[in-house]
Amino acid sequence: MNEDEIARGVSRGLHDHERRRAEGNARSLLAGLAIMSLLVVGFIVLVTYG
Repeated sequence: MNEDEIARGVSRGLHDHERRRAEGNARSLLAGLAIMSLLVVGFIVLVTYG
């Protein structure tokens, strides 16, 4: 292995790690939005029919 191959491998590993982290953040954001929307709908139902 020469320096170019090592640098390419490190770059690829960092890119993969960043992609996985971004996907995890997107999932967390979607989960938070889903929970918030359920709470809002529940509050509306409570105010309307409660």
